[in-house]
Amino acid sequence: MSNSGLKNEQYVNKILVSGSLALKPKTDTGVYVFEKKENLGLISGKLTKPIYDEAELERAVDTVIVELLPQPLPEVEDTVPRRVYNPVTQSVIDLTAEVVKLNKDIEDLRAKVTELEIVTESLRIDVDRETLASSTAQNEAFQYGVKIQSSIGDLQNAIQKATTEAIQRVSLTARVSALEEQNRAYKEQIEGRDAKQAEGAKVGMDISLKVIKKGQEGGEDILFNSKADAKGNVTWINGPDIEVYNFSDEAVDISFESTGETGDTLGKVASIKLEPKAKKTIVLSQNKDAVRDKVPAKAVGTSRDKLYKGSFIAKTTASTVTLTVGLQKQRGNKFEG
Repeated sequence: MSNSGLKNEQYVNKILVSGSLALKPKTDTGVYVFEKKENLGLISGKLTKPIYDEAELERAVDTVIVELLPQPLPEVEDTVPRRVYNPVTQSVIDLTAEVVKLNKDIEDLRAKVTELEIVTESLRIDVDRETLASSTAQNEAFQYGVKIQSSIGDLQNAIQKATTEAIQRVSLTARVSALEEQNRAYKEQIEGRDAKQAEGAKVGMDISLKVIKKGQEGGEDILFNSKADAKGNVTWINGPDIEVYNFSDEAVDISFESTGETGDTLGKVASIKLEPKAKKTIVLSQNKDAVRDKVPAKAVGTSRDKLYKGSFIAKTTASTVTLTVGLQKQRGNKFEG
């Protein structure tokens, strides 16, 4: 597509060189007409520069042209049409009456406000009085609380002290009862012990031993005789029956043993258990071999009899009771010790 209008450089160059002569002349109506084949797409016209009389222009700047100014209107008084005036006047009258009424209401309200302020002040005084009374009551309540707490503390201390004293009293009462019971038991034991001693028994803290059959007073508690040719057979002088008595208030376990020169001449006695205030008789026996081995004393040129001594012991956890034991070993028909 070919350039048209001012994009056509060739045509623009003609205009620059020839000016408006490069254009076809105007028609009678003052319009440039271009043929389609030219395809210029331009509309042109002459550029004219107006010419001014600068001196006249300078005079015209300060000239007042009165012919062009409007005529001033005559001054008239400010008036209001009656159709406007009458309603406005009536409204002013109504508003004035309303203002008077409102002013009266304001005065009444101010009186009420003053009255309420008086009542309020009175109430404030009452509130201050009640506040003071409340503060006083709170202070008194606090003081009472302190006193009550102190009293409660004293009461608690008194209760604790009384409780402690009661516990101590009960404890002391129980201890006294226990001691009395123990004293009674001890008394009974002592009485039983004294009674057994009076009967010729050997006593400890809880048991007593008594040789039931005694053919010889004085000397050994348990006494038996054996001849040199008796082959271990013995004759019992004191014994062999022994009464064991538990005069305490508790059951006791009793063990027996033989010691000394006669320790092996007596048969072993089994341990026994005795209930409170109970008694039992044990029977001693000889160990024939040991008795046979015990011989009379030997002196130079002569023979004499001999007494072998030992102990028969009964033991409990609280006491030990000992009976003396004697073995007469003789050659003749009569012991000569």
